[in-house]
Amino acid sequence: MRMNFLSCTNVLVDAHHEDAMFHDAALSCVSRLAEGRSPWAIPWPCVHEVFAIVTHKRIYNPPTGASQAIAQIEAWMESPSLVLLAESSVHWAQ
Repeated sequence: MRMNFLSCTNVLVDAHHEDAMFHDAALSCVSRLAEGRSPWAIPWPCVHEVFAIVTHKRIYNPPTGASQAIAQIEAWMESPSLVLLAESSVHWAQ
């Protein structure tokens, strides 16, 4: 099975922020993946990073409100082809 990996936090941040330099390209990319049939993936650390970045008042003025950021992330998670990547139980096994 071929899977599209969307692991770049910046792509998700740019897709979220309309004033981002690469907003149109990022939004197009994320929309194409989310609306497509092919599996695509976001690692959980990227989800956390996106939330931390878009809601940070020193990064964005004004920052995205927590409820709006959560709504955006939940909208991405509604994609039936999305796979959320997480560490397995043997992630740190030696």
